[in-house]
Amino acid sequence: MIKKLNENKTQILQSSKRLTETALNTASGVVTKATTEVDTYISPIRTSVLKRFPILFSLLTTFGVATTFLGFEKIVSNVPFLDQNPIIMLILGISILAATGTLYKKLS
Repeated sequence: MIKKLNENKTQILQSSKRLTETALNTASGVVTKATTEVDTYISPIRTSVLKRFPILFSLLTTFGVATTFLGFEKIVSNVPFLDQNPIIMLILGISILAATGTLYKKLS
């Protein structure tokens, strides 16, 4: 009886795995198609807006990057351990950059 229950459990798991894979593949296809259609529709508009207002977009991009860095700096400065030990913060930052760079190379 236990053997039959285990067989039923295995069959149910395999069936649910197949259904999940089918659903994910279908969703992936729909998202890819929608992304392509939206990009095809938006691309000419995006290009014309960037050509018409290049300085505005440059300033907005610069502002976005600067505020991101400033916000991150203020968050890190609120952590007393990192604020009092900048050398550890530097080592931690370099280690994170090295790890993500290595991971990026392995995934490419």
